[in-house]
Amino acid sequence: MVIKNKGIDYYIPGGERILNIGLGIMLIFFAIIFILWGLFSRKQKNRIISSALLAVGTIALFTSILLLTGIYDPYANHIK
Repeated sequence: MVIKNKGIDYYIPGGERILNIGLGIMLIFFAIIFILWGLFSRKQKNRIISSALLAVGTIALFTSILLLTGIYDPYANHIK
């Protein structure tokens, strides 16, 4: 990650990892909200809505786990 400060470029090793961790933590919160919302709507007999919310929550949780573990790194394509 390169940070510019008054015309001077600084390279922070592992800066992309910080971005991945932040995005992963945000996705965990969204995943928990969607999963809980899906579970509560399942009790109200809304099967289609609850199934969709549970699927979105599961995908968000899986993506956040991939980001936090470093298996998926969206910033690695331009770093070589």
